[in-house]
Amino acid sequence: MPRTPELSSHARRTYSRLSSADLAASAEESLSLDDLGLEPGGDRVGLAFGTYSQEGLEHALRAYGFAQRLEERVGPVELRLSCQDPFQPRITVLSRRFHAAVVDLSLRQAMGAEVGFTRSAAEAPLLYVDSLLLQHPGRPFDWSRPPLPGQLHPGLSLARDLLELLHLMARRIGAEGVALMPATFSAACVYEPRFTFVDGAAQGHFSALRRAGRGWPRWLLAWAVELGCMRDEQGQPALFTPAPMISPLSRRVARRLDTRGWQRAWRFHAKQVLSLEEEALQARFPWARMPPGPPPERVVEVLGYDPLAPASPYQDACEPAPAPPRTAATS
Repeated sequence: MPRTPELSSHARRTYSRLSSADLAASAEESLSLDDLGLEPGGDRVGLAFGTYSQEGLEHALRAYGFAQRLEERVGPVELRLSCQDPFQPRITVLSRRFHAAVVDLSLRQAMGAEVGFTRSAAEAPLLYVDSLLLQHPGRPFDWSRPPLPGQLHPGLSLARDLLELLHLMARRIGAEGVALMPATFSAACVYEPRFTFVDGAAQGHFSALRRAGRGWPRWLLAWAVELGCMRDEQGQPALFTPAPMISPLSRRVARRLDTRGWQRAWRFHAKQVLSLEEEALQARFPWARMPPGPPPERVVEVLGYDPLAPASPYQDACEPAPAPPRTAATS
């Protein structure tokens, strides 16, 4: 049975110390996201999920140490809470140095039926992550961390910390799990240590993709999947299709991922033998999106490298598109 995610001892102690009064503390009047040019229309700041004020969120982020870790990377930050609907809040953390968002979260309450649960689990309350952005707008890409599909800026290496905070928030508001839908294979890889696909077949296909890319840099496998260069035994593209993932916080939600049907579908699809079509990847690889300078030797072995070669005809197709609604993307 999938286990509920383990929390650090510091997180558990801090969670116990923070009271409802701490989290709902009144905040002074502040600029809205509209004033900052980050959101069309006005904001009404209130209590997110009937629990969190902007001031309370700021206090919690500092108590957990997350705000300090952000500031070590991007300098001073400001938090903005948009609560036009208290049960669909948007939380944005802005870097004063780079004048851009470094964290941007759109959250809402949902029920288990929305992710495909039936029977009693269909009524389980969930914290649903509609979108998630975590980025360093002042840092360039380099060959130690090339861009992943959909990334405009490098990440902050804080995804684990942020996901832990979301699990703590879910516990606080009485949710029985955290749910999301990864937009890309690379995003699913970030979530996979704490999240499981609701559909056993989707989990099995994801496992097969991971196994096929064993020994490869994750970013290179991510591009191979994104560009349709993974093949099944019949030579057909083995694509990644977004599907709901969940991290259970209750026994009834965890049991939904431990049925015979789920296990059977997972085992069947995990046995797929997938392979990388290197010629297709060489032809489609978006060199123009990559950092300047020659790539590492291992990349050259797989892709070849000609600095005078024209841009790939697939370049335009690789440009990041606006995220579809109800989709979570991590960078």
